[in-house]
Amino acid sequence: MNELRTIARKEFLQAITNKGVLIAAFIFAIWFPVFTTLGIMAGISGDPGTALAGHLASLSVVLAIFMGYLFSADAFFREKKDGTILTLLCAPVSLRQIWEGKVLGVATAAYGMTLLSVLITVAVAFAFSPVGITLPWLLLVHLVIILPIYAAASAGIIGAAQLYLGMRENQFLGMGFVFLFIFLIFGLQTFISPESGITIQNELFFFVLGLVLLLLGRRWAGRLSKERIVRTIA
Repeated sequence: MNELRTIARKEFLQAITNKGVLIAAFIFAIWFPVFTTLGIMAGISGDPGTALAGHLASLSVVLAIFMGYLFSADAFFREKKDGTILTLLCAPVSLRQIWEGKVLGVATAAYGMTLLSVLITVAVAFAFSPVGITLPWLLLVHLVIILPIYAAASAGIIGAAQLYLGMRENQFLGMGFVFLFIFLIFGLQTFISPESGITIQNELFFFVLGLVLLLLGRRWAGRLSKERIVRTIA
């Protein structure tokens, strides 16, 4: 457990001190959600609180997934690319502990950035809305329970993939994630209409799917071997 905390702390501190990653995360976390939310708020005809909650329910999941990818690229691929992962592999910890520690640290940073983005978006919506906005309590459940799961699931799957794949394949992984990200944006907006708001059924769907993705990443990481990682560094 001490080893897990040590690795997680290292990855978290590395994530929040990497200026390049933080700048990219801040730009995306503020620009994209704020402008899409202003567009949604301008075009609704029903209750603005319901529409805002429904929009944030789908948008925040996409943000959590993207932030998990953004921070995990620095935690997994960069260390693999510059060879520092070899030092960690020689430490007296299992590969599963290394993966879990990295995912915990990365997911904490990704979740924090996603939460900051949601809070800024809500503040902007409140400031520009011509009428009062009352958000449903279910949105709080979404922020506290659903988002950390997706941040961890994204970091876990991307991290396991980056450790498993070779250097050339990892470049294609990044390109594939961009297309997946675009698909998620439009797909979730279709699945959850802003004007229908956030529902218990949708939250249960997000919860189950998030757990499945998290367990999928953990299972993939369990199939990794240190020899496989070393062979794919060259």
